[in-house]
Amino acid sequence: MNILVTGSRLPFALEQIRKFGRSGHRVDASDSFWSAPGNHSRHAAASFVTASPRDDTAGFLDDVEHIVRERAIDRVVPSFEEVFYLSRSRDRIEPQAELFAPSFETLAELHDKARLRDLAASLGIRVAETLLAHDHRELADAIRAFPHFFARPTFTRGGVSLFTNTGPLAGAMTLAQTRPTPENPYLVQPFLEGRDLCTYGIVHHGRVSAHAAYVHPLTLEHAGGITFESVIVPEAVTVMQKIAEHTSYHGQISFDFLETREGLYLVECNPRPTAGLTVMPDDMFDEAMWRPAPSTPRIAPAGARRQLSLGLLRNMVVHPETLVENVTALTTSGADIYADPKDMMPLLSQFIAYGRVIEYRMRARGSSRSDLMQGYFDDLTWNGEAASSEARAA
Repeated sequence: MNILVTGSRLPFALEQIRKFGRSGHRVDASDSFWSAPGNHSRHAAASFVTASPRDDTAGFLDDVEHIVRERAIDRVVPSFEEVFYLSRSRDRIEPQAELFAPSFETLAELHDKARLRDLAASLGIRVAETLLAHDHRELADAIRAFPHFFARPTFTRGGVSLFTNTGPLAGAMTLAQTRPTPENPYLVQPFLEGRDLCTYGIVHHGRVSAHAAYVHPLTLEHAGGITFESVIVPEAVTVMQKIAEHTSYHGQISFDFLETREGLYLVECNPRPTAGLTVMPDDMFDEAMWRPAPSTPRIAPAGARRQLSLGLLRNMVVHPETLVENVTALTTSGADIYADPKDMMPLLSQFIAYGRVIEYRMRARGSSRSDLMQGYFDDLTWNGEAASSEARAA
């Protein structure tokens, strides 16, 4: 098969490119900047620089359509929120190739944390009590409803813009720094104690084909994970299957949970791949991608470990008090996602790609704990707004 992986800057995009390549497929890679690590993998038969999905949607769609046609692509596999822009205009892709993603309407419902919460409750899935705040006054009122609260925008990712008065992120963001709006309100919930659990799945027409659950023992400043270990949690598989079946989902999907004494609480959905695919065996990934879903989903075995070594090294420098645990993790947390001994160029390009974060900080005229995440994927994101060039892109 001839595959195009978009959003190749992401670590799990790089993992997809390698998995496809090791399984014998011809895989091309694309992103909106040349140093995107996946573009430099030896498993990428060709790589392309496209316009930004968010900042130049029409140009991005033109570029992808050209690649699909010129490279005889059979399947386009999105890696991040560029999936929204592709799915909105899928009629431009699908005369030539399959877009491995559900409808735009399904993506939008699952990405919207408020709508997801309502959907989950209607399906009998455990979710936390939730208040919505559309401006600062409503947010100030909502946080008073819970002695210990946890608030975040409806549209966010990577642990960005979390507002809480409890736990390690207490005080990291103030009420004045929040930006609730009618278009992107804040969800306010009670702060629940438990373990973060993440899942990743490959789904065909409402049936889960493969499932991986994982925890991240170490994080980047208590947000995105930098070490990953696979676990098996049957309840998480059940939740994914319920939502996949209800929405007739087709593509890659990921859920975040909080694992408490009462059971799993669904936190959010990322309707795209996440780090879970890095702990899924190559043969399972390939079978699930191309074969019909079995009656019982394939389950990734427990105990697989991966790490982002650069994140561990950064923790040591920025937070020297974590030196011992991060040094230990470097030697015990499995293979690095970027530094494959047989494919080292993505690691080098990752250093260069950090320039994206520096550029973002210069534009933002400041820095915060979320810059490292937000600066890296800002031009791929979709926050519920209509694409500025939607009319021209259609």
